[in-house]
Amino acid sequence: MTETRNVLALIIAVMILQIAGGLMSVLTPLGLEALGTQPQTIGMIAALYAAGFMLGAWTAPRALATFGNIRLFAAAAAVTSAGALSLSLWYNEGFWAVVRVVQGLSFAYMFTSVESWLGMAVPDKARGNVMGIYHTGAKLSLMIGPFFVAGLSPLDSRAYSWAALFLTLALVPVCLTRQEQPAPPGRSAMPLGRLYRLAPAAVIGVALSGVINTGMTALIPIYFEGFSMGGGGTTAAAIAGAAAWMGGLLVQWPAGRLSDRLERRLVIAVMCAISGLAALGIAVFGRSLGETGVVIVLGVWGAGSLSFYGLCVAHAIDRTPKGAIPQVMSGLLFVWAGGSIVGPLLSGFAMRGAGRMGLFGLAGILLVILAMIMVWRVSKRAAPEEGQQEDWSPILPTPLASVELDPRNPERDVEA
Repeated sequence: MTETRNVLALIIAVMILQIAGGLMSVLTPLGLEALGTQPQTIGMIAALYAAGFMLGAWTAPRALATFGNIRLFAAAAAVTSAGALSLSLWYNEGFWAVVRVVQGLSFAYMFTSVESWLGMAVPDKARGNVMGIYHTGAKLSLMIGPFFVAGLSPLDSRAYSWAALFLTLALVPVCLTRQEQPAPPGRSAMPLGRLYRLAPAAVIGVALSGVINTGMTALIPIYFEGFSMGGGGTTAAAIAGAAAWMGGLLVQWPAGRLSDRLERRLVIAVMCAISGLAALGIAVFGRSLGETGVVIVLGVWGAGSLSFYGLCVAHAIDRTPKGAIPQVMSGLLFVWAGGSIVGPLLSGFAMRGAGRMGLFGLAGILLVILAMIMVWRVSKRAAPEEGQQEDWSPILPTPLASVELDPRNPERDVEA
């Protein structure tokens, strides 16, 4: 527990930050819909946010080396808070798109600042436990965030003030912590081709995690806004989001521990198959399930779909030399961010073309395909020998600051 107390200020900062993140994840699509924006355009703006996040992950090492952890976090939090307030000052979808790109970049900088700090401050023997607390707290905050705007119109300026309030409060524990900030990060590179050859199942899984989950979380608030539960509107969307994240939270630990004992890819396959069937169930039988039934099945979707990213990362680490783990983590983040750009676009067009059937049907089909890919990869390549598999710890797709990915140089490989 001493190790956790030493970095408690950083964990609290991220929890406050993720309250704002969860809140914005509901406000942005609902606000755009209230402006009369088409679903495919909403998906495109979500993709632009992911592109900003991807750019932030790419440039964060240099920014950290230049400004340091505290100053970079403070500047990024201030910019993101100002962006949240500005959304309520000018209701224009083009302006919102620009703001979301900047916010994606700033969120990447903030996560990078904190996670590089944690990596330096926490000893190896306690890292799994501390990171477990860190990521569990982050998921809880993502669930809580939308309820601060429950009952408000998605264009009510008070909703955006709530987001700005939490983004500003996240500055306090970081700026006042006594924990010494780490030295500027070093830089190394891994080509994407080498990353795929090292752990193809992990790369495919992480990419589809970005496609499926980012697309779904960007647009399900619009689908559930029309429900009557809780009075409808933002309250209904918050309940739905909480159900999905609660499913992921409940399954994350047992699935991870199970994957420490069994072939991880088979565990991922089962999770994806169950989650895919849940999504297809909503697509086909949504009207007959009733509102409560749909929310319960959405929780089943979240249990698998919002949890398998960490297992994909653990599978990649199982096959990675110790010295190359930071490179692999950075590379997988880059792949996830690429999928997150594509996902909202595909989901937006699917929802535009077929409504609920398109949104949940696309996710369900992709998840079932991913389950089959995982089973196929097991038949192509055996699991690591006993003793070579790393212990699992819960991981969210947030950036690490210790490395920089360079996909342009295929000759610079990491020995497997």
